[in-house]
Amino acid sequence: MRLRTAILAMTCAAACSADTLTLRDGHVVHGTYMGGTARTIKLQVDDAIKTYDVTDVSTLQFTPPAPSASAPVPPQRGQSGAAGVAPPKDSVHSRDRL
Repeated sequence: MRLRTAILAMTCAAACSADTLTLRDGHVVHGTYMGGTARTIKLQVDDAIKTYDVTDVSTLQFTPPAPSASAPVPPQRGQSGAAGVAPPKDSVHSRDRL
């Protein structure tokens, strides 16, 4: 039962994250930004792609995508990266030799 609840919560969180388009008349539309031109904005709402004229739009807010579990973790600063590149050597020792 707990597994079902966790899966439902994750699905809702993924589905609830969307870009927000606020129209000048006060209507708010949640969907996924699909592109646009200098005159239009395309937003996928449910299974349909709707086109809005920019003169009707007050604001467009983008929601960043949630990090996925398969995304690689970047190496921490000062550690060698995945390619095995060592951090730069301290140049103080080379100046002492001069």
